[in-house]
Amino acid sequence: MDKQAFLRMLDKYQDGSASSAEKTLIEEYYRRLELAGKTELSAEEEIALRQAMYKNITAGMVERDTPVVPIRRKNYSLAAAAAALLLVLGAGSYYWLFKEHTTQPGNNKLAKAKHHDLPPGRDAATLTLADGRTIVLDSASGTISKQGGATVINLNGQVSYAKAGDKNEQAPVVYNTITTARGNQYQLILADGSKVWLNSASSLRFPTAFTGDKREVELDGEGYFEVVKNAAKPFHVKTSAQDIEVLGTHFNVNAYKDEETIKTTLLEGRVKVNSAIPDKSGRAGNPRQAGAGWQSAILKPGEQSSVSQSSQTSQTISVQTVDIDQVMAWKNGWFEFDNTDIKTIMRQISRWYDVDVRYEMKPDNETYGGRISRNLNLSNILKMLETYGVHYRLENKTLVVVK
Repeated sequence: MDKQAFLRMLDKYQDGSASSAEKTLIEEYYRRLELAGKTELSAEEEIALRQAMYKNITAGMVERDTPVVPIRRKNYSLAAAAAALLLVLGAGSYYWLFKEHTTQPGNNKLAKAKHHDLPPGRDAATLTLADGRTIVLDSASGTISKQGGATVINLNGQVSYAKAGDKNEQAPVVYNTITTARGNQYQLILADGSKVWLNSASSLRFPTAFTGDKREVELDGEGYFEVVKNAAKPFHVKTSAQDIEVLGTHFNVNAYKDEETIKTTLLEGRVKVNSAIPDKSGRAGNPRQAGAGWQSAILKPGEQSSVSQSSQTSQTISVQTVDIDQVMAWKNGWFEFDNTDIKTIMRQISRWYDVDVRYEMKPDNETYGGRISRNLNLSNILKMLETYGVHYRLENKTLVVVK
């Protein structure tokens, strides 16, 4: 949307003829740019917009034709139910575009071929026990096993490990692994009461009881952790290229192997991120192996560390402040993007909808931002993206991008 088109919409807003969706777009645009300290409007345009907004606010603005729901946990509401999408081209000025979701007849490929549609992900996982047996958690319920001093209970999308009496300190340490396939997610309560939310295409290896002087788990993929504080037993999360040392805190780790970096984001508390130092050949040591050299960074709430997963890239830990809402969107039921390229978006879609992605074009550097519910069928997501020039076709479970 260019500025002239936006100003035409602004005229409609000021004279009261704008639709509910147009009002929402104008208000969200102004709010975001005001927070950034600029609106890219002239002084006269800004005064007129403020006056029009005041008029609408005092009138109540209760005539919206779509449900009003909170977004980004701020003190305002937007007409943006689960099927709403805010999407913006990342080049040039940021215009956060609002699209109401309506089902309309047309030429859309997926509208004509509903059998090609794919549902959103769901709560499901596989638990691999110490003896190699596997349990499909979405079909099992109640007490499903006794493992190494713990009783394993599965109920309502969550598996938990409860201490079996007071003898678990003497019980042999055995490890279980919980795995989510593409299109699945799951929750886990460890033996110490710490909670883990696993995103799709992820796995966590963990002991059934924590003995000794530390608590240690191994993560592949993405997980959000709420760790019970125990200074006598620090909590460690190990990935392919780093070790996170925790006393008690809330944090998210994104360690998918198909992403360029491992990202650790701190919400509460304090964590120490350790990364293996490359050897003389330039290859990074494995933090899961003893003897590796280390470099470290201590994170504060709101900060995110990044470590490259490439053996050809320096393993230096970089730290920056990030938008926590965006990082935690997956856990809260959203896709949320900010200056995100199409390949990164498609990787998230691939994991959540269990679909392969193939490109019949070379992805450009255009970036997108916005927010859409993860509870929608794939066709709804793709229809919104197609509005902004991302074209596709769905061949069974392969999404072909033809932009």
